[in-house]
Amino acid sequence: MSIFTKRKEIIPEVLWAIRGKLPERLEVEVTPSEDGGYSASVKNLAGCFTQGKNFNEVYQMVNSAVYDYLEIPEQYFPYIQSYTPPKDLIEQMQKMGERLASSPQTVQLVLQG
Repeated sequence: MSIFTKRKEIIPEVLWAIRGKLPERLEVEVTPSEDGGYSASVKNLAGCFTQGKNFNEVYQMVNSAVYDYLEIPEQYFPYIQSYTPPKDLIEQMQKMGERLASSPQTVQLVLQG
């Protein structure tokens, strides 16, 4: 087997430890950017921030930023939960064309498995 096709082993104990590191909820401050996108700061993980073109991309990038912040190896990504916004906020965003108010807004993202 080539080294380029070899998959890294998933160690159950490591996966369990990773799941224990993930906070149940994230408090994320989302701020509209001057370029039309958004920046996001995870308030309960100091120094964890990201940006995106629209709200959907921002919350996907928040997951990536959290995984990087917690130093989670990439091979474990498919086996861990991700953070999603509440359903009512998703519905509100769809109605508004994925635009947030022009001022910073704090959003609760919940760990979903």
